[in-house]
Amino acid sequence: MNNTQKQFLGFYETNHLFNNLNNLKQFDFEEIDLSNLQIDKLEINQKLPLGKRVELFFEHYLFLSKRYNLIKKNIQIIYNKKTLGEIDFIIFDNKEKCFKHIELVYKYYLYDISFEKELDRYIGPNKDDTLVKKLDKLKHKQLPLLFNEKTKAYLEDIDFNNIKQEICFKANIYVPFYKKSLDIHFKENIRGFYIGYNEFKNDQYFKSCEYFMPHRYDWVDFNPPKSSYISFEEILPHLDFFINHKKSPLLWIKEKNKIFQIFILF
Repeated sequence: MNNTQKQFLGFYETNHLFNNLNNLKQFDFEEIDLSNLQIDKLEINQKLPLGKRVELFFEHYLFLSKRYNLIKKNIQIIYNKKTLGEIDFIIFDNKEKCFKHIELVYKYYLYDISFEKELDRYIGPNKDDTLVKKLDKLKHKQLPLLFNEKTKAYLEDIDFNNIKQEICFKANIYVPFYKKSLDIHFKENIRGFYIGYNEFKNDQYFKSCEYFMPHRYDWVDFNPPKSSYISFEEILPHLDFFINHKKSPLLWIKEKNKIFQIFILF
């Protein structure tokens, strides 16, 4: 199985973050036949960022699905040379017999218990993204764009009297390494842990472990690598590079017969 197949399956198997939240309805991500992925139809440039890869994975899911048909994708709404926004996907649901506007979201969140409210606790690993901000953007900017008068010119063949809006929101959650027992709302989405860089360097536990740093493209792959692990001393220079650039890298850690994921925070 090549990397693209592993990445697609990782995307496919990632849990939805919620069913319905803040009046946002989740897309019905039905199971498909995975015996013939036809992955050769996925043409992915090696330098394509993770977000764009995920869009192609969702498009390929629609291609393999018997229920959904892709109508339009990545529709930029431009008026007076100004981009008002982008519609991710317009599809047709053969089961419900209607068009659907789908906004696709694929996220990595750290669960920060220092915040009082549950929804405030989900923060991106580089601290520049939060669940609350994303939900607000979806509700007040991305979804309303469909009904902007300027949008209709781009969707002339769509029946606006027969269209629904849904979110395909998949997410991976990482919890504090030293607090493994937490009353977290989205338990099914937990993928691993996180720890501060200084704590990581000073904890004796980690010095006897082995490490593999996946490329960001491969974060979506659920399968731990079988080889190419390096020692604690060997991983430190790689971590220093990312920490100095204020980026939080993801690691696979192998400790005896146990393998798990962890974000190292700058």
